[in-house]
Amino acid sequence: MKCLCFSDSHGTDLYIKRALDKHPYAEVVFFLGDGLSDIEALTERDRGKRMWLFVRGNCDLQSWVNGIVAKKTDEINLLGKRIVFTHGDLYGVKYGTDGAVRLGVERRADVVLFGHTHQPFEKYASTDNGGVYLFNPGSIGARSAAYGVITIENENILFSHLAFL
Repeated sequence: MKCLCFSDSHGTDLYIKRALDKHPYAEVVFFLGDGLSDIEALTERDRGKRMWLFVRGNCDLQSWVNGIVAKKTDEINLLGKRIVFTHGDLYGVKYGTDGAVRLGVERRADVVLFGHTHQPFEKYASTDNGGVYLFNPGSIGARSAAYGVITIENENILFSHLAFL
């Protein structure tokens, strides 16, 4: 299963559209906040093609997409992997990853996705219960627009960062 991961579009959907076109077989799209209004038309266009999962960021003035309320933090199980996704502002990710790790432990997650910092980031954090993958796709609205691709296959998870330069 291929998933796309975007965050922090801040008023532009150009690179989200390009990434969607580049990855037509992606089944799931995570949007990690700060640009909910940017994805509204895209989620409508994609209805029935792929699943869109989204959360609200600290700069989102609206709190819904096509009538669906955006939480600040949400979670899903995909192919046996528990994925928690959030914008990250509530967990202090600009100052370190301790809050994201605690979130992963509390929710018994395999993966925590977050944005907010605008910086691509990937790390495996060991915990008392094993560990949790942390992944930030970077900002799709930045000058060198970055996004993530997550591939889940059998027991494996592969994280990739891609950018438009």
